[in-house]
Amino acid sequence: MPSQVEVAVFCPLFKTFTYLWPDALGQPEPGIRVRVPFGRGSRTGVVLSINVDASPDIECKTVLDRLDADPLYDGRRRAWLERARRYYLAAPGEMNELALAWAAGEDKRRWQRLDGLEESDPELAAVFGGRHALSVGTMRRKLPSHPVYHRLRQAARSGLVQEVTIDGGDAADMHTAFSGESIPEQLTQAQEMALDALLASDGFATHLLFGRTGSGKTEVYLRAAQARVEADGQVLILVPEIGLTPQWLARLTARFGKVAVWHSALTETQRLQVRQQLGKVDVLVGTRSALFLPLPRLAMIVVDEEHDGSFKQQEGVCYSARDLSILLAQELDIPVVLGSATPALESWRQVAQDRYQLLELPQRISAHASPKVKRVDMRGTESPISEVLLKALGEVWEAGGQSLLFLNRRGYAPALICSACGDVPECPACSLRLTLHRRRKQLRCHACGFVRPVPVVCEACGEEALLPLGEGTEKVEEQLLAALPGLRIARFDRDVVRSAARLQQLLADVAARRVDCLIGTQMVVKGHHFPHVSLVGVVNADLGLNLPDFRAGERWWQQLTQVLGRAGRGDAPGRVIVQTRDPQSPWLDRIGDEQARSTLDEELALREALCYPPFSRWVRVIFSAGHADRARRAAEAFVEACGHLPEVVQPVGPMPCALERLASRYRFEVIVRDESRAQLPWCLEPLLRMQPVPSGVRRRVDVDPVDMM
Repeated sequence: MPSQVEVAVFCPLFKTFTYLWPDALGQPEPGIRVRVPFGRGSRTGVVLSINVDASPDIECKTVLDRLDADPLYDGRRRAWLERARRYYLAAPGEMNELALAWAAGEDKRRWQRLDGLEESDPELAAVFGGRHALSVGTMRRKLPSHPVYHRLRQAARSGLVQEVTIDGGDAADMHTAFSGESIPEQLTQAQEMALDALLASDGFATHLLFGRTGSGKTEVYLRAAQARVEADGQVLILVPEIGLTPQWLARLTARFGKVAVWHSALTETQRLQVRQQLGKVDVLVGTRSALFLPLPRLAMIVVDEEHDGSFKQQEGVCYSARDLSILLAQELDIPVVLGSATPALESWRQVAQDRYQLLELPQRISAHASPKVKRVDMRGTESPISEVLLKALGEVWEAGGQSLLFLNRRGYAPALICSACGDVPECPACSLRLTLHRRRKQLRCHACGFVRPVPVVCEACGEEALLPLGEGTEKVEEQLLAALPGLRIARFDRDVVRSAARLQQLLADVAARRVDCLIGTQMVVKGHHFPHVSLVGVVNADLGLNLPDFRAGERWWQQLTQVLGRAGRGDAPGRVIVQTRDPQSPWLDRIGDEQARSTLDEELALREALCYPPFSRWVRVIFSAGHADRARRAAEAFVEACGHLPEVVQPVGPMPCALERLASRYRFEVIVRDESRAQLPWCLEPLLRMQPVPSGVRRRVDVDPVDMM
């Protein structure tokens, strides 16, 4: 009787499926991908276990094809994935599809035939015909009734075919590495102590490297990584943004023999190259998806800027790459290092509970003290750039230095307003105003991507009285050029940086001092090192502070402290000018490196008093539909079903989301809270399995939400 296998089919169903395994595919193994019949078609899945006891009354379908010669994950990584799946309340197929996305593109892998194939497998040789190499996809189309990969595997073992290896050389072939920082000859005493602690770490441990901006955290990472590599280990470095990878590559390629990078902007050829070289890589640097690449000798994980919200996936399986890194390190029994000048409160509480080892770097490497902050009261001022800031920009320019202006709002203006009737154009699909992009002559929704031309007259009253309301980076650039003609300005936002090549060119221009002033959004604050920037100006410090999200203050403080840390990292002392219309805000007293510890302690005490995360655990469940009533009724049914949960687990809602309408769908949310932190999220899985989702309604489950909008 053929073997039976349990398969997690790549779909959002909370169940697995049993299939018969044909002998023609060789021995089944957990961790390999397969193609299976599903519904009226076929889908990809992954084998979870062998010889499943299926009901004799159920007729099992047969696996169609084997997609992998060997398991993609070993037992420890499969255990890690299952723990992650249960925690993030994901369906088995969803979690495995997410984790194995790096292995997609199987059809594009190329194989070449060698001598002797005609005699051993004439049919496979005939597929090649006169061609030296073919892709797997082409072979499947030519042999639709035969399992291709198993035949290739057998032929490869006999030395009759071999996979074509893509020789892309070093990582610099994928990203032009610009000149990075020089390697310091000697560490500070604090760096030495932190490094010694990391080198002494044997087995699993979580370290929080808490260092001021410019204190040399990167050098500690690199020396700890070097020790692991010299011991024949591999190191994974996670960064929050693609924009940080060129700078990291400049650092890594100067020290390590084989470096690879992984993020969503890679081409399929580059992805195949990285996959084929996983066993040879010393250090892999990438965004959150790099966590799932199975480095065979992984010996340490580094999560740089661990506080950053970009480490949290917001679609599909809403996982935290930081938290999954710790879970993986635990499974592999290796150390993990979290680094930040502004740690997340979740991490800070773990330090307070002695679960993370705190390693501090209290002083900057630069000889200059941290820059002092000058506040400018913008009440009653129409221009986005004050005279104080304009004068400082001119002084830095004349001295040959560089400056940075931070405004977390792209486009020309966040809205158009009719001065006659007060009407403001809104997105037809979202509860948002349309942003004016003047150069492209467009109104654009930054939530769903809706675009329309800029109207000439007000569509509400017919008057030709439309005026920009507020300012974005495009407007700041325009006004700065008018005030300081000849100033070489570069914008650093998603409207300008739309490709890896453009990003590299921009960073290279800044490093080569071909830019006098850099104007950027939050992209510019995430760990970039600009040694020639001596002046930082915050154009509008009030943005983001009063959002309906209990984490708004924490995020604002982290962002402002990080952007202030870009000043004075080189030879020249730093200056910071903060423009605000609320100069008495207590949060303004907190920004800066010196207030980091006290800010973390105070905010953590407030969270404890309110029993907010991290002192309770939350799961946010969002129901969306094309009609508001349908979404609301689905949310109400979910709340009713929560009545069977343990008493410590309490649902709150349903209520409209802060952004009630998104991409033509109305959204209602339920916040499920557990002050004991002992029952959530695991107790919700049976409910999610059994609770039907009505037709036309989508349900999104976000465990430990970081964005309440």
